[in-house]
Amino acid sequence: MTNIDGVILAAGRSSRMGKSNKVQSQLAGRTLLDHVRDRLEPQVDQLIVNGDPAICGEAAVVDVIDGAKGPLVGLYSALVSEQLSAAEFLMMVPCDGPFIPTNLVAELYRDIQLADADIACVRYGGVAQPTFSLWHKRVTPAVEQALLVKKQGGFKPLLASLDSRYLDWPEQVVNPFFNINTQDDLAEAEALLCL
Repeated sequence: MTNIDGVILAAGRSSRMGKSNKVQSQLAGRTLLDHVRDRLEPQVDQLIVNGDPAICGEAAVVDVIDGAKGPLVGLYSALVSEQLSAAEFLMMVPCDGPFIPTNLVAELYRDIQLADADIACVRYGGVAQPTFSLWHKRVTPAVEQALLVKKQGGFKPLLASLDSRYLDWPEQVVNPFFNINTQDDLAEAEALLCL
């Protein structure tokens, strides 16, 4: 889609997955990262991965702030990356959400454009899903301040302080925003593929 770049957040420690790294965990014979990449790539102009190049591929964008923790540093690292295009918006998804809708970016883009908002975030079952969100790149200074001055690592304070819009996604048989955090989640995702 014109005017939108994408980033897959894959820099987490995957501590709940046991010995395996979440990024390389296999689902139906393919890595979680491959599943997410295949779903998001057709929806954006330029796609990057925020993570360890040894795990995610040598083109991966590493975190640019040492010692910062949490997914917000991944968003910021993507926002300031030279690998992005001149698009105005950045779509962010996690590497552990293999069921993301193929029309997610278009729906969020419509909402953010209509309101000229800073952020468009999915809400599913009444719960905000901040790792599935579209950000106007003009928020880069606010993200930087949240990380460096306020020492925040998560998205909720920024969503509250910036002009955010929430898109209530219709509930479905398979939760399209299902996150795989444990081996049990991975087994459940395998079963969901059969539905």
